[in-house]
Amino acid sequence: MGLKKPQLLALLGALVVIVLLMLAPRKPSGKKEAEVRAMDPAKAKTQEAIALVQGQDPMRGIMMLREILEEDPNNVEAHWHLGLFSVQSGQYDKALGRFQKVLELDSVNFPDAWFYLGRTYATLDSNAQAIASLKKYRTLTQDTAILNGVDQFLIELENVK
Repeated sequence: MGLKKPQLLALLGALVVIVLLMLAPRKPSGKKEAEVRAMDPAKAKTQEAIALVQGQDPMRGIMMLREILEEDPNNVEAHWHLGLFSVQSGQYDKALGRFQKVLELDSVNFPDAWFYLGRTYATLDSNAQAIASLKKYRTLTQDTAILNGVDQFLIELENVK
């Protein structure tokens, strides 16, 4: 079963925006360098789990992130990364729940969750929710390259309605 043209366009638009997001420079907002260096144990464990997922032992890293959530169900970093890994592995239903939880817990420090939520909705053929999420994301970013990619993605989704 192949993808229909609108789905393919939405997927290609999403990929363009993802590449732009990955290339965007990132700094911890509102944190001093000393605070970043003096990482708390939970944050250190989360970073170790992420490194495992991206490295030699992905399943061990995923299990560590799940353990982190068992200990602290409101650990937004763990939800965020599990959402990203769910998208990478094509588990969009799981990703949807993760990004919704991220936004519930901390939408201010994770505005990109709106983008990934929109992308996930688009992949699941929920175009109205995808459009609403992407329009919300559009209000939260200033980067013109990202805005252009989101605008293109929105045009593609709105033409699919």
